[in-house]
Amino acid sequence: MGFINILGVLIIAILAVSAIYTLVLGRQQKVVEGNMDTQIEKHVQKHAYIKNPIFLAYGIFFALLLFIIFFVAITFY
Repeated sequence: MGFINILGVLIIAILAVSAIYTLVLGRQQKVVEGNMDTQIEKHVQKHAYIKNPIFLAYGIFFALLLFIIFFVAITFY
């Protein structure tokens, strides 16, 4: 049961950090009058998939999901 509690705390911590990071980034964005699109930063252009937080969140989610599946499979079967 200790492992489940640690995993739960880890998931809550990741969610909290993600929510705070999203709020900080949302406050930094400014709407340009008449133009919604802005220039993409150079380091994001070079690594469009690696630097994209959406793909990073999906990658972390699926890695944790596989870890949980493997843990349940090893523990109960």
